[in-house]
Amino acid sequence: MDPLSATACIITILQLSSKVFGYLNNVKDASKERAKCAVEVSNLQTLLLKLRFHLEEGSADTPWYTAISDLAIENGPLNQFKQALETLRNNMTDGRRLKKTGEALVWKFKKEEIASILDRIERLKTLVEIALQMDHLATSLMHRSKLSQAIKDDTNFVRTHVPVLQYGVDKIRQEQDSTSHRRLLEWISPADYPAQQSDIINRRQQGTGQWFLDAPEVATWLREAKGTLFCPGIPGAGKTMVAAIAVDQLLKSVQNSSVGVAYVYCNYKAQEEQDASSLLAAILKQLVQAQPSTSEPVQRLHKKHSTQGTKPSLDEVFGALRHVLTHYSAVHIVIDALDECRD
Repeated sequence: MDPLSATACIITILQLSSKVFGYLNNVKDASKERAKCAVEVSNLQTLLLKLRFHLEEGSADTPWYTAISDLAIENGPLNQFKQALETLRNNMTDGRRLKKTGEALVWKFKKEEIASILDRIERLKTLVEIALQMDHLATSLMHRSKLSQAIKDDTNFVRTHVPVLQYGVDKIRQEQDSTSHRRLLEWISPADYPAQQSDIINRRQQGTGQWFLDAPEVATWLREAKGTLFCPGIPGAGKTMVAAIAVDQLLKSVQNSSVGVAYVYCNYKAQEEQDASSLLAAILKQLVQAQPSTSEPVQRLHKKHSTQGTKPSLDEVFGALRHVLTHYSAVHIVIDALDECRD
C-alpha cells in the first residue's frame, strides 16, 4: 500500500478512536479493564497523530516510507487495531445509538475479550514507536529491514492466533525500552493533552481559524526568539479551537526534533489538578516524549520520590524542565484558558 493510503487509513482510525475514547469515558462504574482500554487508546492516538504528521511532511522516496506503508497492508497492524476499535464501539453502541441502562453506558466485555483487544493495541504501539524512532535516526536499510520483519511477524501472529509475539518484535521492544519510558512519563504527569488536542482538532471544519494563522501577530510571535502572543476573547468565542488549530499548525511545521511543541488545556472544572506544578510537569512530559534521550532529569526525580510516594516540588519540576529545554533549539508552548488555572 502506498504512503498516501497509509495516511488515509491512519486518519480514519484517529477519527474512530476519538469516538471510542468518548464512549469509554462515559461508561459509569465500569471495571479496571475499561479504564485500561481508555488509557491505551489515548496513548496510541498520540503516536498515530505523530506518525500521520511524519508521513504528510516527509519524502515519499525514502526507504522509511516503504516500510511504513506495510503497516496498512491487508490484515496488518492498522487493520487489526481498526477492528479492535470497532469491537469496542459495537459493544457499546447499537448502530449509531448508545446502549444505555438508565443514563449509564453498558460495559459487557469479558476479561479475555479485553485482553485480546489490549494485545492488538500494544502490538501496534510497539510498531509505531519503532517507526517514529527510526525516522529520528535517519533510517538505515538495516532499520527498515527490522521494522518490515516486525510487521510481517505481527501479521503472521494475527493470522495464526499464536499467543505470543515473534522473537524479533520482542527483541526490538526490549531494545527501545518503551514500556519503562511510558511509565516514567505517566509518573511525572498523568495528563494526556495530546488526546484532547486530537479530539478538538478532529471537529474542525475546513477553513476554520485560517484568519488567525494568517494574522501578522502570529508571524511575529513565531519569528521572535522569546515572543509571547496573548489572545483574549469573550466566553464561547472559540478560543479553544483556535488554540488547537495553532498547535496543529506548529506540529505540522516542525521539521526536526530540535524544535519542540508543548501545550495544555486549562479547565476551571479541574482547578484542583491544574496548579502551576502540574502544568509545567505536563509540558515537561511532552518535551521528553518528543526527545526520549532527554529523560535523565525526570529519572532522577523518579528515583528520589517514587520510593517515598511523594511528588516533585514546583522548583524541582521547573529545574528539570530547564534542563530539558537546553536540548532544544526552540520550543513553542500554547496554553489555552490560562485564566481558569488556579495559580
